[in-house]
Amino acid sequence: MVAAVQFFDVVLFFHILAVVLAFGPSFAYAVFFAVAARTGPGALPAVGRGVLAWDRGVGTLAMIVILASGIYLTADRFEFGDFFVSWGMAAILLLFALVHGFFIPSTRRYVEAAEAGREEEAQRIADRLNRVGPIAGLVVVLTIYVMTAKPFA
Repeated sequence: MVAAVQFFDVVLFFHILAVVLAFGPSFAYAVFFAVAARTGPGALPAVGRGVLAWDRGVGTLAMIVILASGIYLTADRFEFGDFFVSWGMAAILLLFALVHGFFIPSTRRYVEAAEAGREEEAQRIADRLNRVGPIAGLVVVLTIYVMTAKPFA
C-alpha cells in the first residue's frame, strides 16, 4: 500500500519544524550563558553573539515560515475564527515583537556592555532578559498545547 502524502501534510511538517527551529534553542539560552559564565567573562559576549546570529537569521526565517504555513493550513482546513487559530496568530505576532523589539536589541546591548567591561550594566540587561525569557517560553508552551489540544473547538 502506498502512503498518500498530501500537500497539507508537507506544509504541516514544515510548520512544526519551523517551531522547533525558531524556539527550541531559546529554551537552552540560559544554560549556554550559565556555562559561559563559569568559563570566564570573555565567553559571555561570544554566547550573546551566537544567540543574536540565531535569532536574526534562522529564528526570524523560521517565524516567517510559521506564520506563512499557518495561514495556508488555516485557509485549507480550518477557520480564521477558530480559537486555536486566533491564539496561534496572536502568539506568533507577539513572539515576533518580543524577538525583534526586546530580545535582539537587549542582547545586542548586553554583548556591547560585556565586551566593554561594564559588568553592572550587563548584569541589569541580563536580569531583564531573564525575567522576560520565561514569559516568551510560556507563550510557546501554551501555544503548543492550544494548537494540539484545540480547546474550545
